[in-house]
This record gives sequence, C-alpha cells and structure tokens, in this order.
Amino acid sequence: MPSYLWWPLLAWLLPLAGALGSRSHLWPWWLGFAICLLGALISLLLLVRLPWSRHKVPSLWGITPLLLPLLFLVQALRMPLLNDVSTDPYNPPPLRWAAELRTAQDLPINSPPLNAFEGKPGPLYTSASPVEAITEAHALMIQLGWQVRPSPDGLDAVATTGWFGFQDDVALRVFAGPKETRIDMRSASRQGRSDLGTNRARIEVFLIRLNERLGGAYKPKMQNKKEE
Repeated sequence: MPSYLWWPLLAWLLPLAGALGSRSHLWPWWLGFAICLLGALISLLLLVRLPWSRHKVPSLWGITPLLLPLLFLVQALRMPLLNDVSTDPYNPPPLRWAAELRTAQDLPINSPPLNAFEGKPGPLYTSASPVEAITEAHALMIQLGWQVRPSPDGLDAVATTGWFGFQDDVALRVFAGPKETRIDMRSASRQGRSDLGTNRARIEVFLIRLNERLGGAYKPKMQNKKEE
C-alpha cells in the first residue's frame, strides 16, 4: 500500500476501533475516547496539509471522520448539560437496580429533585390498567434489547447505546389514579456530564411507542417549566 494512504486509513480505523473496542469491553470508555481523539487529530493534520498535498483525494477521504466529532460538538452545544432525565423531576422513579449495578467508576445516582428543563418529556396517561401497562412496557423493553427486572412500582431496565455501548439505567413507574393510569419514566447515564440528549430521546420514543401499544388513547406531552 502506498505510504500516502496510511494516514487516511488510520483516520478511519482509529475511531471505529475506539468505539467498537469500548462496546466490546476490550478497554474502558475513556481509552476508547482517547483512541477516537487520536484519529480526529490525524484528520485535522490532513486538513491542515491539504493545500500542499500531492494526493488530495486520499487526504479528503481521511478528513471526513472529522464530521463525527463536529456533530457531537454541535449536539452538546444545543442540549442542556444533563445526564439524568425524568418525566417527574421533583419525584422521579427511584433507580433501585442501578444502585446495585453501579460501581465506583460510574456516576453516583442523583438525588431528587432533578434538573427540570424546558421541553422535557411529560408522563403518559392511559385508560389501560396498571397490569396491562407494565406487561406492554416489559414486552417493548425486551423488543428494544434492554435488560429488564420488575420493581415494586413498575420496571427497572438497563439500555445500551449504539456507538460506544454505554449502559444507561432506566426506571418505569406505574401509578393507578382514580380515572386513569399514570406512567412516569427516568433514564440516567452512568458516565459523562452530558448525555447529548440521549436520555430525553429515549423516554420520548419509548412512551410514544408504549402509547401505541396501549391503543393510542393519550399522547405524552412536552412540559415547560412554567407548567410545573
């Protein structure tokens, strides 16, 4: 292989190796990030040298992986600095299973109240019974590939992210009201100060899909701080 192809190839292989190695538990997540950062530095070097390069097409190919950290940066700037999101931030479902699973290397579990933010996902109200709601929620979690365990007031689960394989803790609480059933949800990251919107999106998508499974009688609403 010509020498001018090695650097673009490394710029692609290092981010892939860093992420997949972390997901496969070959090394800790921070080392995976460091490997990805090394790949980004190579791409940056290729970008700086591009005007003087005699092989511009391979160099452009090696610069392309820079788009990924840029997308992460844009996402981080757009999202609030959160790693623990709930439909009920003032009385969130407790992370019972997470208390058993988290280690000293993981973040401690946040005590209520959690940070409330504009546009946070709201609870789901349904005419389905609590038993039906829990049954359908359990089936949906299994379908999504989550690890699931029953809890005294609903379900506990562990969800794995797609890229680095981060494990996030989820709690679902079902409460039977006088006229309808209320479903609250919480999703919390074990690593990192910012989840880049992952926990919020997980709750929103899950409750929408659960609502569809329960007949679609109600829609989970977005709540502003003023409404609470």
